[in-house]
Amino acid sequence: MIAKIIPIKSVRKSNYSALIQYLTNPQDKSERISQIKVSNCYSDDLTAGLLEIQNTQEMNKRAKSDKTCHLVLSFPEGERLSLSDLNAIEERFCDVLGFNGHQRISVVHDDTNNLHIHIAINKIHPKNFTIHNPYYDYNKVAKLCEQIEQEYGLTKVNHETQSDKASRVAQEIETRTGVESLLSWIKREALAEIRHADNWQDLHQVLAGHGLEIKERGNGFVLVANNGVAVKASSVDRSLSKGNLTQRLGAFVQNEHSTQSSQQNAKQYQPKPLQNRIDTSELYARYQQEQENSARQRSSQWAILRQSRDQLIDRAKLEAKLKRNIIKSIQAGRLAKKALYATAHQQFKTTIAVIKSDYQKAYQNSKAHRSRMGWLDWLAFEAKNGNAEALGVLRSRRVGEFKGNQITTKQSNDDYITNNHFKDGFIEDNCVESITKIGTVTYQTGSTTIRDDGKRLIVLPDTSHEALRDILQVAMKKYGSHLAINGTESFRLEIAEVAAQNQMRITFDDKRLEQYRQQLMKQHRKSRAQSAGGIRSTPSTPRRSL
Repeated sequence: MIAKIIPIKSVRKSNYSALIQYLTNPQDKSERISQIKVSNCYSDDLTAGLLEIQNTQEMNKRAKSDKTCHLVLSFPEGERLSLSDLNAIEERFCDVLGFNGHQRISVVHDDTNNLHIHIAINKIHPKNFTIHNPYYDYNKVAKLCEQIEQEYGLTKVNHETQSDKASRVAQEIETRTGVESLLSWIKREALAEIRHADNWQDLHQVLAGHGLEIKERGNGFVLVANNGVAVKASSVDRSLSKGNLTQRLGAFVQNEHSTQSSQQNAKQYQPKPLQNRIDTSELYARYQQEQENSARQRSSQWAILRQSRDQLIDRAKLEAKLKRNIIKSIQAGRLAKKALYATAHQQFKTTIAVIKSDYQKAYQNSKAHRSRMGWLDWLAFEAKNGNAEALGVLRSRRVGEFKGNQITTKQSNDDYITNNHFKDGFIEDNCVESITKIGTVTYQTGSTTIRDDGKRLIVLPDTSHEALRDILQVAMKKYGSHLAINGTESFRLEIAEVAAQNQMRITFDDKRLEQYRQQLMKQHRKSRAQSAGGIRSTPSTPRRSL
């Protein structure tokens, strides 16, 4: 599992209410939120707890740092624990960080392949009104992660805390965007040649051959690409730190040759999708073109909005001036004119405020509808609109094997079977809820939510028998009547029971599971025969392990 404290991204303090509003927003998804829990408040109600936490934070006027700790616990793909286990794990993390007794609101999100918990902790103690900032939190969190992985049998993740921060940031960016970072590109394309440079001019020449420059910044060096993107040299490799380079090559020497002329025929870093078994060149070119067109349209629309705002303001100023001239020309006393001037000025201020408010609303609306999309977000958008190639690229990003409960077939099939619920290999758009960045499609069939990653149907824990029946029916339409059931033993037995109870014409590839299904089918037929003959049915045999 991965535990991470989300740092504040701006100078302003975080808004606890806005954070909870985001975390509890279902985003038009049926299964985004599994649980909302309020801890250490007088009421378990979300609204009451939120007001109490905000009032507690207001009681501390001295704290200058952020008063909210946003902790995220993420579990490996397919590994899902019960809510009671999740609550116990949440309690342990809060204790080890020193937040025992602090108010918090936790939200379990289940809309992605990785089950995760958002914990919004009030750093202000509810009784002492003092702020608590964890010390060496990353070490404590890493150790607890290792303990929990061992206790609950979770997949072990590298919790190394000494790795370079820039490398971690670059890796996170690549994971989130699917685009190769400058740091990774330099390691792949230029690092070997850089290491063999014997003097500064040779190093400058090697860097220029890759469209790079080395510059002094602060107490170290940075490598700058032709498009202005820069990365700390020591993040690429420790041999490129200022101390190591000056020890090996001597004092820093500027490049003697013109940088622009030497970079004309050089390799150059361009943000591109990470290397993939699928050729994404055409899709990425289309993505870039669409983003450029959207940016131009956005700029054009904003210019029109600003021009309209300025025209309305000029008109309001002209009308205010005319009103003042009229007031000036009328025959009235000094106090009467003063009141008229004040009324005209107030009307002018109100008009200006309305114009600016309307402009801000139109601007935000335009920004929301024409915002720049990341590469993976664009692929998910295209896939939801029926682009099978985009969906294939997303699914090719999956690494490792899925370990959760699943229904599939021995003959893996990445395509959907066309039937009443599917259209040209795709689920009808009005059924699709979302598509993750690794191509798992979430859609509705009846009242049941289906998660399909192309090779299997993913089944969440605590799924009802009615939902399992619907999922089995979808599996039969997609894979046929011969299915493979993988997951926990209790899940496999439950699937067999549901298939037998609903008299489904399916078979399982696992011989023991198939024998158990056939045994249940005989019991159900015997029970029906006895009921039809007026004989009281005997209780069925209890569930046994396979």
